[in-house]
Amino acid sequence: MEREQFLEQVALRRAAGKSIRAIALELDVHRSSVERALKNLRRAQADDLSPSLDQARPQDRVGKEVFVGRHREVGELKAALDDSLSGQGGIVMLVGEPGIGKTRTARELAAYATLKGAQVLWGRCHSTEGAPPYWPWVQVIRAYAEGYEAEELRSQMGPGAADIAEIVPQVRECLPDLQPPPALEPQQARFRLFDSIRAFLKKASQSQPLMLVLDNLHWADRSSLLLLEFLAQELVEGKILVLGTYRDTELTRRHPLTQTLGELAREPLFRRVILRGLNEEEVGQFIEVHTVFTPSKDLVGAVYWQTEGNPLFVTEVVRLLAQEGKLSPEPSGENQPWNIMIPVGVREVIGRRLDRLSAGCNDVLTVASVIGREFELDLLEKLMVGPRAGPSPGTGDGSGDSLSGDELLGAVEEALGARVIEEIPHAVSRYQFAHVLIQDTLTRELSAARRARLHRRIGDVLEELYRDATGVHAAELAYHFAEAATATDTRKLVRYSLLAGEQALAAYAYEEALVHFQRALDAKDSGPMDAETAALLFGLARAQLATSDRWRTQTTREPVANLRRAFDYYAEAGEIDQAVVVAEHPVQSALGVPIGESELITRALALVPAGSHYVGRLLSTYGLSLYQETGDYDGAQEALGRAREIARREQDPSLEIRTLAHATDVDFHHLSWQEVLRKGQQVIELTRSAEDLQAEATAHFFMARVLDYQGDPGRAQQQAEVLLAQAERLRGRGFLSYALYITGVLSLHRGDWQEARDFLDRSLGLMPQSAPHLCARAVLEYQPGDFLLGQGHVERLLEATRRSTMGAGFA
Repeated sequence: MEREQFLEQVALRRAAGKSIRAIALELDVHRSSVERALKNLRRAQADDLSPSLDQARPQDRVGKEVFVGRHREVGELKAALDDSLSGQGGIVMLVGEPGIGKTRTARELAAYATLKGAQVLWGRCHSTEGAPPYWPWVQVIRAYAEGYEAEELRSQMGPGAADIAEIVPQVRECLPDLQPPPALEPQQARFRLFDSIRAFLKKASQSQPLMLVLDNLHWADRSSLLLLEFLAQELVEGKILVLGTYRDTELTRRHPLTQTLGELAREPLFRRVILRGLNEEEVGQFIEVHTVFTPSKDLVGAVYWQTEGNPLFVTEVVRLLAQEGKLSPEPSGENQPWNIMIPVGVREVIGRRLDRLSAGCNDVLTVASVIGREFELDLLEKLMVGPRAGPSPGTGDGSGDSLSGDELLGAVEEALGARVIEEIPHAVSRYQFAHVLIQDTLTRELSAARRARLHRRIGDVLEELYRDATGVHAAELAYHFAEAATATDTRKLVRYSLLAGEQALAAYAYEEALVHFQRALDAKDSGPMDAETAALLFGLARAQLATSDRWRTQTTREPVANLRRAFDYYAEAGEIDQAVVVAEHPVQSALGVPIGESELITRALALVPAGSHYVGRLLSTYGLSLYQETGDYDGAQEALGRAREIARREQDPSLEIRTLAHATDVDFHHLSWQEVLRKGQQVIELTRSAEDLQAEATAHFFMARVLDYQGDPGRAQQQAEVLLAQAERLRGRGFLSYALYITGVLSLHRGDWQEARDFLDRSLGLMPQSAPHLCARAVLEYQPGDFLLGQGHVERLLEATRRSTMGAGFA
């Protein structure tokens, strides 16, 4: 049976109300593409062999996955999906208040996408802290990897597999022979990660179209949003539709998602679909579908008036009416008012629903709500089973009489039966609240003191459960201890925040690292400087440097001050190794603007033995920073020369290569072009025995520029081709942008306008405010005579130089 016939048969059987499993039994399908489509259908619909709606009790029918209304919105969504299937990818945002049906509408589109042959992958954001950076993307990639054999996955991920494995451990489990990616500066490393994910998704979509659902983006971490912004620029030619959902009621002008939406709005393939409440007719359809009888106009009007058509409100109200026995197919009589005492807000509706559960069940749910939207039975058992473990009736603070294991399991099953919680598919003894507002309602009923006490107990129990693996779960532990922190006990908060910050830095999640380090420093307040505080300051400085505009002096002053404070501590404590690590950390800044890096290295040099290996490491960075800050060429050359002598004496080729690369940078800007060629060639020869891609790429870049200036385009082109290959391997934003830039400039000098335009546009896409790139782009338009376009780029260049502290001459 061909795929089109298969999908048609699936649609007919679904329309007849049959489950996916029943369809699978009826259709004897063996083609691999059809099997994959069927697998995706199962995943999207999550059907089971439960009784039909007609056989279920009214209270059991309410809440079943039935979709009404939304004809206009679904039409827009299907049009966007059809565009992506034809090769024109895009991003669509489903927007609305809590409970308006964003996720349910997304599931409806997911079912349609699956019928059309696309693979649907979900990533869900959570309201509680502790989730790893890029969590929605991790879920998407993990779900994809589970459906493929190792070699097929390796082929699709290509050279970026090692980068992706840094944030998705399941990839490394599937491909255990992956080698760690080359080390890069923070921003370049993150760019390489983003580009690896972009390349993987684009290639994966070539074999089967993709629909990526990112649910609850208002809770997304900043790193996930930055990855979304990056991918948005690459979707035009891919068969990929990204569907995001978020609450517009959560957003403020300073919310991270607000900034991301502003960036996405510039993309031509971005759409926003706003969901509002169901109208009165649709509310009537909803009640009829769930109760299997036609409700009176009075009932529909009362429910609509109280809920304003919010699907979650409607669901909870109708469920409550069914549980109270107020819904029946018997006519109620004309004009009989429905005095159903419906609460004004959904929290009251949920509260009345929770009141129907036993006190023990409510206590268990209250503890679970403090754990988070998702929770595990093992953790609940540790918190509530055993002497003095269970909560006293009505307290929910885990301080009362004990519960037995059977009583706890009974309470969980009671909550499952009431559909207050639900089991997470493919995860044993793991649950989640059916809606976040249920969790919120339970949590808000606790006083601040009780919540803090519970968070503390949860943190302590998690420490016991994780034991030697506490470092892996540092973010989760830091969250609970932060919520439990008091003025007299912040030790665990600080410890785990420090670990979580370091992990975030390693995963290129610099915004999350900022939060962790700053939170820990705030907790320490004005306490005395110690090793822990110094480590936090060093971590904060690295995160600040990775997220700041390196060409604006004001953005580098605070991180340099933090580096100095950390260095002062290590110097006074006699921890010379760490003091040197802090002092030699690179700080890119505006040319000719002193920021204090060279002064910090000078102080570090006074701490270490003369002529030692420490001196070589420090002088290598000092030579470059001295020239950048003061333009002292002779002083820079002396420092770099001494560093190279020490590298040779200590037989440290890595230090020598790095020092020579710094020297080519200094010589180029001092117009010592023959020195650039000589030292650059030395870098290339040394890297044959000790690979250093960053240093070699630096040498090729400056050599290509010098050869171009000297009128040797053939040799310049050779250098540029090697540089471009190395930059694509490194995938660092700066390296790749400058490799594209010099290649474009060489094309410009040959008169190949279109090739030059392609390369320069790609380079500007990576560094849109770079003055050299904009200057070359303006020249490109003026040479063939397009003065209007040239003027536009000149205006962009002028604006970039006004914003930069470096002026037009930086490169």
